[in-house]
Amino acid sequence: MIEVQHLTKHFGDNLAVDDLSFTVKPGIVTGFLGPNGSGKSTTMRLILGLNSPTSGTATINGQRFAELKAPLREVGALLDAKALHPGRSARNQLVALALSNQISLSRVDEVLDIVGLTEVANRRAGDFSLGMSQRLGIASALLGDPGTLMFDEPINGLDPEGIRWVRDFFQQLADEGRTVLVSSHLMSEMARTADHFIIIGRGRMITE
Repeated sequence: MIEVQHLTKHFGDNLAVDDLSFTVKPGIVTGFLGPNGSGKSTTMRLILGLNSPTSGTATINGQRFAELKAPLREVGALLDAKALHPGRSARNQLVALALSNQISLSRVDEVLDIVGLTEVANRRAGDFSLGMSQRLGIASALLGDPGTLMFDEPINGLDPEGIRWVRDFFQQLADEGRTVLVSSHLMSEMARTADHFIIIGRGRMITE
């Protein structure tokens, strides 16, 4: 479960997140909706401890991200599909992540198979299309088999078949009892993907 309480973030004079409070429950897909620039990505970075809040708290299963003893086994996230080492193969990207988090290397091939990248696992990630990079990012998020998953605009660059796969896969993850938070600026797509919605604008809650 993700719990956000009165979360606020200033970047200088810019108020990016304004007193947000919401809960993301396990067992359902929660859509995090808002136009580009509304504060979705910043909020997700705050939850993951990548930025520090000006005030307020964000916890995962009752703990701040920095307090998690084995973060990748607790929460997996896809924030930027192109934030990869371009010279490494897809497999080696995941091997490095597994080794640094004491995760069995057998899990690498498992997640490559789950996301449909087995046949291109030895290709350089820098040569991947955006859609393939999204799949590799999802594989990275799954590597620790976490109970909480966060995806920022995960359908960008995917073809219609890939979008359908993502939609079905996220529902499968939720059906397994995991907490699944998916951000998007596309209401039409989220209507097909999510069971519950959190909608923000200019960093503020509009409706939940």
